Amino acid sequence: MKTAYKKMIIGLILLFGIVFAVYYFGLAHYLSLENVKANAAYLQEKVDENYLYAVGMFIAISTALIAFTLPIMAPMGVMGGFLFGMWQGILYSMIAITIGASLSFLAVRYALSHVMKNRYGARLAGFNERMQKYGYSYLITLQLLTVVPYVVINSLAALAGVSFHMFLVTTIVGSLPVTAIYAFAGKQLYTINSWKDILSKEMLLVLFLLAGLALLPMAIRKLRHTDAKDDDAF
Repeated sequence: MKTAYKKMIIGLILLFGIVFAVYYFGLAHYLSLENVKANAAYLQEKVDENYLYAVGMFIAISTALIAFTLPIMAPMGVMGGFLFGMWQGILYSMIAITIGASLSFLAVRYALSHVMKNRYGARLAGFNERMQKYGYSYLITLQLLTVVPYVVINSLAALAGVSFHMFLVTTIVGSLPVTAIYAFAGKQLYTINSWKDILSKEMLLVLFLLAGLALLPMAIRKLRHTDAKDDDAF
């Protein structure tokens, strides 16, 4: 019991520390589209001066922000595409997403479980049920639709006892299409007026089609289950 309370206290301290840092240092302002555009030329100059250092800093900062469950995938993904090119931007962003999401997942499972269970307890039962039914497909669909915040997905997966291997695979597969869209948008940085412009109707259609493919195994399984019930009736 004492160990559990210690973990809960440490988790609360971390959460309050993150929130304080975000507001005190004005992180939200630095990640605004206006600020990104204003500093784009300066950042590009620094990348040209020392490419490897810039890559290392980009991955390290992105990883830390994602691990702290801050909603920065759009601005960091766009910056990755702008500074390093589309393909390199995708690669570096995916490295950061994979490491950051893994750290977030492990933190919830081993240090913040009590706090997060109180927060997401109502959703956990439904999440567990769908995970048992659909497994990989369900997690990938959640990642692709970008409707559910990643912090919620990471937390529920950790609390539901999803294996680290399954979480890792679904995070990579589910995040890749969205990351590619952000990196592509980075090539047109100066034409974007808001982060919402990135996910145009065409891009959203692509994501929903991919989500539909991920949902296909779930639909087939449900149809088979229905057919089996009908056969039993006869």
